[in-house]
Amino acid sequence: MKPMIGARDRDLIGQETAALRAWEPGPVSVGLVYGGVSVEDQLYKSKSPVGQLSSTALGDSLTELGLTWQVVDPCTPTFVQNLTHHDVILSNLHGPFGEDGRLQGTLDYLRLPYCGNGVTACAIGADKIKSKEFMSALGIPTPPWQVWKGVRDSMVRWPGRPVMVKPTLGGSSVGMSLRHLESRWSSGLP
Repeated sequence: MKPMIGARDRDLIGQETAALRAWEPGPVSVGLVYGGVSVEDQLYKSKSPVGQLSSTALGDSLTELGLTWQVVDPCTPTFVQNLTHHDVILSNLHGPFGEDGRLQGTLDYLRLPYCGNGVTACAIGADKIKSKEFMSALGIPTPPWQVWKGVRDSMVRWPGRPVMVKPTLGGSSVGMSLRHLESRWSSGLP
């Protein structure tokens, strides 16, 4: 069987690897997107001490790496214009507008590089129902789940254990509630 990487390929790979190791990036400006767009971000900003905010830790890390960075607040009228002043974008938004693909789509449109997943992965990951359907279609094990739509004044049936209720869209924890079999719902919301 013929080797996949020949001697000539090894030489080229060695040269490219040496060039990468010798490379030193020039000044890089990072736009740290952070602000209170979603309910989750608003709650997080209002309840967390400044020293414990993830944006503080990210800023400290970027400074340690010797990078120039600036917070870009999506709640300002000049948000899109401010994005274009940076070489790369690092999102620190949660829930809608941060994790659901909308920001990533805007950045793709502006042709700005960014950290994290692209539009499709974000859109599927943020939609709890689509995410479960996607995992199931790929045969990836996932805990049992069920969708209840328009439940009014009726009890949700789930075999033998409490149910964690989550809104379809939103952040990872806002709007969640643990319901027991005796719990009654109004309008399908906790």
